[in-house]
Amino acid sequence: MPLLSADWVLRRACLLIAILMLAMSIGLFTQVSSALAEPITSPKTCRVGIFVTSLRNFKFADKSFRADFRVWSVCPSKDLKPLESMQVIDTIESEEVDYQTQNKPNRTESFATKGDVYWSQRDVSAVLNQNWNIQNYPFDRHTLKIVLEESIQDVNGFVYTPDFKNSGYQQDMSLGGWKITDFTLQEEKSAYQTTFGDPELMNKKGIYSRLTVSIPIQRVKYISFFKLTAGLYVAFAVAMLSFFYETGQPSLVSARTSLLVGCLFAALVNMRAPESVLGRTESLTLVDQIHIVAIVYIFVAALATVLSRLMNERGQGKQAMWFDRRLLFRVLTISFIVLNAIVISHAAIVG
Repeated sequence: MPLLSADWVLRRACLLIAILMLAMSIGLFTQVSSALAEPITSPKTCRVGIFVTSLRNFKFADKSFRADFRVWSVCPSKDLKPLESMQVIDTIESEEVDYQTQNKPNRTESFATKGDVYWSQRDVSAVLNQNWNIQNYPFDRHTLKIVLEESIQDVNGFVYTPDFKNSGYQQDMSLGGWKITDFTLQEEKSAYQTTFGDPELMNKKGIYSRLTVSIPIQRVKYISFFKLTAGLYVAFAVAMLSFFYETGQPSLVSARTSLLVGCLFAALVNMRAPESVLGRTESLTLVDQIHIVAIVYIFVAALATVLSRLMNERGQGKQAMWFDRRLLFRVLTISFIVLNAIVISHAAIVG
């Protein structure tokens, strides 16, 4: 048998590689064409809006508030019922007051190709969780949130279309010392690290459409702040008046000491009062800062009493009187007022 030449072998190898590359290209082109031929379906949607009629029961200790609102949907087909699968997030308790649905002619710009649309509405009264930040009370500002989420279909099957035009809140609602500064509505995607066992979801997490209502509020009345701090300020004032007691006689020293002990006790007791109104918090609030400053000042006044007594025992009665009435009384009173002005101004600015 004649030996095959190297040139012939090389030509046959190149031909085989070319055939293989052509076959792979044809297969890839067929797959891409099939993918492009498949129709891309958009998720179904309904126009959904919300109108808040009442905000009340702002409970700082319970970290909650109550909201009454009406939510509605306008859908292009009867099979879409988002209000039935909608859930209110972060609720402590929720009550559905009324639910109704009707077939209505479409006179809006939405779903222009549809002659009729399906309009539904639902009244809800709910107690919602709220993480109140009362560090700068009574100048605190908060953002109340009402979150509505689709609980059955993920974003591949259904998404909300916010009804910005008709959503809002009752302008004349009574908020009991608060005012609403803004209102926003936006559609968001909420991702969970689970599919909740849904067999149709291939991913390891489920993503659902939600509507988030944000309502910033600001306090406009400060009577409660003065109720919480009035007793403390009176205790501090009485402690400062103790500097006008002479320490030259033991009985007067005893009366001055007893007065300061009573003021200190009153300040400590008054410091616990805000917890019943504001709830317990791990951070120092404005009210806590004022109480701590007052307690320190009363303790300084008690140390000054001991020093004044020692000066009298050394025969320096006039110097002790000047030390109490001219120096410490003025310095402590003025500095306390200045410190209060600083911390209150900072809280008012930060909010």
